[in-house]
Amino acid sequence: MQHLRGVLLMGSFLVQCQSASIAVPTLIRQTHDLSLLLQSQASSLLSSYVQQMGRPFSDPDFSLPGTQLQGLPQASVPYLSWRGLSHQQRLADTYQAYSLYAEFLQLVLDDVEALGLSLGPGKLWDRLTFTKVQVEGLRSNARSLLDALRYPLPVVGDPLDPAKSGHTDFERKVRGYIVCRGYRDWINRTVRDFQLLSYYFPA
Repeated sequence: MQHLRGVLLMGSFLVQCQSASIAVPTLIRQTHDLSLLLQSQASSLLSSYVQQMGRPFSDPDFSLPGTQLQGLPQASVPYLSWRGLSHQQRLADTYQAYSLYAEFLQLVLDDVEALGLSLGPGKLWDRLTFTKVQVEGLRSNARSLLDALRYPLPVVGDPLDPAKSGHTDFERKVRGYIVCRGYRDWINRTVRDFQLLSYYFPA
């Protein structure tokens, strides 16, 4: 039911975002509401991923602190730096992050298929596919706000080289873990970002 509710909310919200007449405060409030809905789903996705990958990923104390992927945007930023971001930079960061995560999530989907886990238990494939739709929706929301506030659309680079995407099975699993973990962290940041934007653009 929660999954269906997310689908319906996402569809309704994207239709609203395409309307040029919708007020900026309303767009911000709706994006905040959407990110709150996706917050618990992002944590659930990471849990589902590590269980599907098996050991050592499913071990209770498993973690890869400090391990990152080149080109994958990081949500972590010192508080004072985060608090001092302009509205334009905050929205630009959101747009760039979810533009890149859409690409990385497609790579994870390809990896899961290469690992022979696309039809495995737990419906990980469905979760990842739905997450990619969510990410594309958040990117669309950020773009709508940038357009509405007449901010320039930031340039997004291409971090993925198809010729270099092949790795061992373990490296594929690690890559998916880092992407799912990073997505969870960005959703958490998006909740905070749009909570702050709601203060400056009250409905």
